[in-house]
Amino acid sequence: MVKLKIKGMTCEHCALTVKKALESLKGVKEAKVYFPQGYAEVYTQGEITTDTLIQAVRQAGYDVELLEETPEVYVPKEGVYDLLVLGGGSAGFAAAIRASELGAKVLVVEDRVIGGTCLNRGCVPSKYLIDLANTLYTPKKNPLLKESIEVKGVNIKRVVEFKEELLKELRKEKYWDVLEAYPGIEYKDCRGKFLQGGKAQVGKGEVEFHKAVITTGSSPGIPPIKNLYKVRYYTSDDIFNIDHLPEHLLVIGAGAVGLELGQAFLRLGSKVTLIEVLPDIAFGEEPELRSRLRELLEKEGMNILTGVEIQEAHESDGKIAVKVLKDGKELLIEGSDLLVATGRTPNTKDIGLESVGVKTNSRGFIEVDEHMQTSNPKIYAAGDCIDKLMLVTVAAVEGSIAAQNALLGNKKKMDYGSVPHAIFTEPELASVGLKEKEAKERGYRVDTRILEFSKVPRAILGFKSEGLIKMVVDADEERVLGVHILSSHAAEIIHKAVLLIKYGLKLEDIIESVDVYPTLSESIKLCAQSFKKDVSKLSCCAG
Repeated sequence: MVKLKIKGMTCEHCALTVKKALESLKGVKEAKVYFPQGYAEVYTQGEITTDTLIQAVRQAGYDVELLEETPEVYVPKEGVYDLLVLGGGSAGFAAAIRASELGAKVLVVEDRVIGGTCLNRGCVPSKYLIDLANTLYTPKKNPLLKESIEVKGVNIKRVVEFKEELLKELRKEKYWDVLEAYPGIEYKDCRGKFLQGGKAQVGKGEVEFHKAVITTGSSPGIPPIKNLYKVRYYTSDDIFNIDHLPEHLLVIGAGAVGLELGQAFLRLGSKVTLIEVLPDIAFGEEPELRSRLRELLEKEGMNILTGVEIQEAHESDGKIAVKVLKDGKELLIEGSDLLVATGRTPNTKDIGLESVGVKTNSRGFIEVDEHMQTSNPKIYAAGDCIDKLMLVTVAAVEGSIAAQNALLGNKKKMDYGSVPHAIFTEPELASVGLKEKEAKERGYRVDTRILEFSKVPRAILGFKSEGLIKMVVDADEERVLGVHILSSHAAEIIHKAVLLIKYGLKLEDIIESVDVYPTLSESIKLCAQSFKKDVSKLSCCAG
């Protein structure tokens, strides 16, 4: 059997043309041509040279080369969908695209707006609102313009209208146009539910499938606060459609969503109070960073209450009140609007998991192994529904891995060790790798340094010196274990640190590298240098 890599095929008709060209040759018993994979298997009998095969393909109008090793190729099944994907967000589309590239026939089922949480209710609209708020607020931070520029409020209805226009364009470009580019993917706008025997209910009908990937995502979690259900409140699902600028926005939850949206509305002109039951804001982050971020937010005018017990909520005369217990003292906090930002819950109910033996944990998240495989070997899962890192980039990688493993066998694993994350406040808080406490718990002898951004020339020049960077290092090998940044553009700077963690680089590797000057990313090298010397005594650009 001869294996050929064929370039230039764009449809099944192309594959048929190549097949006929090869099978017309004397000495060719059968030719199997796989269009999506650009691959052919030629079974010969008698004497025929590979040059003759290659020449026949070229005469048919296609470029071709001999393959020494068999590529990973999925052979489609007849009469069923090769892959059923429940969920049309980032993880779902990544799974569908990868499966289609392997030659599979794919069905994507989504009962909400195409594009999932990130595009419609998460990353995209939130960063749009944050950037708008920061643009309006920036002149206030410039000491030369403070007395000469007055920033007024915005027309929030126009803000929402423009957001919808932007999302409509992105849905077309990133999803609908993608479907047109992959004819092997079929999309149905309806609800999907697993049935027994390799079947699923899709809308009012039934389909058969070979393998499946669950990417149903998550929804805002609502805490069991007394009388909360009687109160008018927003979540991250609907706050971006608000038709007025809140006079006083109460935010329950001081994680990423609460902090980002709280500051955005503060900068747009609302009074904002953050209410958090945990001892501090952004509680999963390094203490030095979250403490500094809190200080800066309070300096900006945000009221922050942490370590409280929320007793109940009620609404009267258009005002919303939240009763809390703080240090044994009862407080009543009143506002005009309420945002509940207390985490997320998986969309795993009523999709037939019990029918197919897919296990979930106590919180309803689907349990998967390192290959994204569930307790049912034919079904995989990815994205927010699996209780890993709830990040759109992670969901996309998980979806792709899940699809490939489902079709070709469990060969790829998901690596979470060097995945960065960020909170898009201003300054931004970004992190990758181990935190100091985590490193110690894993048995490392740890050394750390903290560098103030007041030591970074570019931060000083741009009036952005209110931040710090913390580096966590294995003291024995001087290998970088974690980098944690609070600064303007920290979400951009952190990508330099990702490679340090992913490839196990050491302090000397960073110190010996050359940065552009002046840049904010130079902060990583300066922090590495601080393990060896006093950086306050270095001249500009000194190594």
